[in-house]
Amino acid sequence: MNDPRSKCRLLFRAVVTVLSLTGCTAQGGPQVVPAGGPAPLQEVPCDATGTAARPPALPAGTSGPYQVEKVVDGDTIRISCNGTSTRVRLVGINAPESVKENAPVECGGPEASAFLHALLDGNQVFLAADPGQGVRDQYDRLLAYVWTTDGALVNRSIVEQGHAEATGYGKSFAYSKDFTTAADEARKNGVGRWAC
Repeated sequence: MNDPRSKCRLLFRAVVTVLSLTGCTAQGGPQVVPAGGPAPLQEVPCDATGTAARPPALPAGTSGPYQVEKVVDGDTIRISCNGTSTRVRLVGINAPESVKENAPVECGGPEASAFLHALLDGNQVFLAADPGQGVRDQYDRLLAYVWTTDGALVNRSIVEQGHAEATGYGKSFAYSKDFTTAADEARKNGVGRWAC
């Protein structure tokens, strides 16, 4: 065991084993999946402001509809929540920056924002919070999954088109496996931000 190459190989194997056991990925940290499957979703604490009919396939805990006031960027929108214009950060994803103050526009950021504008401008949405993520983040944004009036999960659609990566920022989230699979496929196909 005095051979330096053997020590290096042993150390490398130990690091790989530890990383695989902790679930670390190339996407910026651990992707935590709750034991026993994802927790049920919960309603966001906002009164509905829209009139659209609820799609039949939405999961329990989904509330709304809410009128989209504004698309901020590729992973943030604004809705009216109890009479106040409120930012909603889409859970489980991270889109490249396009409007963040004191931050450069990232490759794929304008395209992610344009995709969300095309999907949500002037439309109504349904929301659900993820107990693993909490209802609000450190910037007082609502954290939510967002569905269109035809039942499409917007968070997944953005990842699927390559406009965002899947991430829970080290916390569990209900759709982690689904979003990670969609992100891997988009990356493999070189679409959206992965074409940069």
